[in-house]
Amino acid sequence: MVLTLENCTESDAPRVFALVSMAFGHEHPYIDAVFPEHSTPAGREAGGQRMLGMMLTDANTHFMKVVDSDTKPDGSGNEILGIAKWNVYDNSIPEEAELEGDWWKEHGIGDTEEDRREYAKIIFWEYLVERRRAIRESGGNLVSLDLLVVEPQHQYRGAGAMMVQHGIDIADRMGVETVVEASNYGKHLYEKKGFQMVKFVSLDNIPEKWASRKKQVFYWMVRPKVAVETK
Repeated sequence: MVLTLENCTESDAPRVFALVSMAFGHEHPYIDAVFPEHSTPAGREAGGQRMLGMMLTDANTHFMKVVDSDTKPDGSGNEILGIAKWNVYDNSIPEEAELEGDWWKEHGIGDTEEDRREYAKIIFWEYLVERRRAIRESGGNLVSLDLLVVEPQHQYRGAGAMMVQHGIDIADRMGVETVVEASNYGKHLYEKKGFQMVKFVSLDNIPEKWASRKKQVFYWMVRPKVAVETK
């Protein structure tokens, strides 16, 4: 069983989102709000379309996958075990856009369509505060790990470490910092790869009408830049 790291292709988008949905489950308020009903067939289809849109339109985005030649049920191999979405900013400060789309009209239960959209927009904006600040303060020279997921039954085989190392190598070649909003599940891996916890973040700036909902929390972690050697 040999694991290999490859670039994702457009045809991988549905599998990419399926892995995101399976890995996060319903323990991550940000994922649940931004990708409504992501565990249903309709929600998975919509999420796959959105992943494809990111691949096609975001020049700063690099989708990577780890495949195993021995895992596909039909014997053909190359099943995708995990994916990473790296954002590489090379003298680039993207527009701080709000969350857009009509994903909450056809997908999502509870509340009204307007409430679901409003909550998703707020949590989307608040979740990215630290990252946006880091991009600005770096002058648009930064590497950010946006997503890292490995299918639950294939965790602890080294796939996550391979994908993290890929982004770190890019950052080191650029001589820039690497950042991530880490969950409890990923924190230990990032620490092993040289990330340092800067702060524990709880998204408390949420309107009172949603105060009873589970709070989104994460560890804001930064891996210091490595000086680029010159000859």
